Amino acid sequence: MVEADGGSRGNPGVAGYGALVREAESKAVLVELAEPLGQASNNVAEYSGLIAGLAAAFDIDPGADVTVQMDSKLVIEQMAGRWKIKHADMRRLALEARDICAQISAAGGTVDFQWVPRERNKAADALSTEGMDGHHVHRDLREEPDLATPVEGSSGISASDGAGTPTGAEHAALPAVDTREAPVTGDGLRLLLVQFPTEQAQAASVAGAALELLGRESRVTAAAEPLATQVACRIAESLGVEVAESDDWAGTSGAAGADERVLAAYHSLCEQGGTVVAVTTRRAVLTVLAEVLGLAPDRFWTIATAPGSLSAVEVWPDGTASVAFTNRTAHLR
Repeated sequence: MVEADGGSRGNPGVAGYGALVREAESKAVLVELAEPLGQASNNVAEYSGLIAGLAAAFDIDPGADVTVQMDSKLVIEQMAGRWKIKHADMRRLALEARDICAQISAAGGTVDFQWVPRERNKAADALSTEGMDGHHVHRDLREEPDLATPVEGSSGISASDGAGTPTGAEHAALPAVDTREAPVTGDGLRLLLVQFPTEQAQAASVAGAALELLGRESRVTAAAEPLATQVACRIAESLGVEVAESDDWAGTSGAAGADERVLAAYHSLCEQGGTVVAVTTRRAVLTVLAEVLGLAPDRFWTIATAPGSLSAVEVWPDGTASVAFTNRTAHLR
């Protein structure tokens, strides 16, 4: 069972989501999640909570029969197919959620959506408040030691001390992973992945945060999406370079798992080396991170990344790679 919620102080305003997964019969909580989203609307926050909850449920048991409970009538009715999705941001997030539902179905499971009144969604609501307060939470409460211990390098989600206080894992480098399929020339590749925001008002802050990490010799590429192009153009203008817009970085949600065109584009960058910023989609960001970390296909959606977030990958001349950080969102608060 997945319980999810999201909130925004201002709508749009300071936003965050919360989600948890329960064992269906005992109602025991297995996983608790919360993340800040920077400036976003209530609907974006609620969909983000849904996506995080579905991904966690899939990670626990890909073929489970999952019941999703939320107090958002809008999200439940849209995901059940009874209400149309008119807003572009909502359609994009709904596609992400449906991708995970499709993976669950492909593994033999089912997903059912149920609306519940707010008083029956208090646990998820409390977690979403932690997210709005800027806390990163990823608590695995399963009793089995082998399940309770996170797999080294398997997720870019920030750790928590159990009280909602970030431990600093958001900015910690993860172990190097051999990437022999991505040969590198020169001094290697430093790739900054920018997940484009869902709100136009965030474009300036996202571009500014990226520029703080880039040198003058950086190259800029972007998916052919309006907000991706807007962020990329702001970065490129400050660097005095041109944007290389490419459909290879589109990272569409039309299929589950890694995007082959994004992988090809990433390997091409590895061969060229240098410093590159790619402004792209969540699926494209996850494609690169999953490749570097060697994630199995059934763990593809387990890394949390928010709209407007920054993630970074370093690939060395000897073919090894590391994830420097993921889901950096301080600039959105």
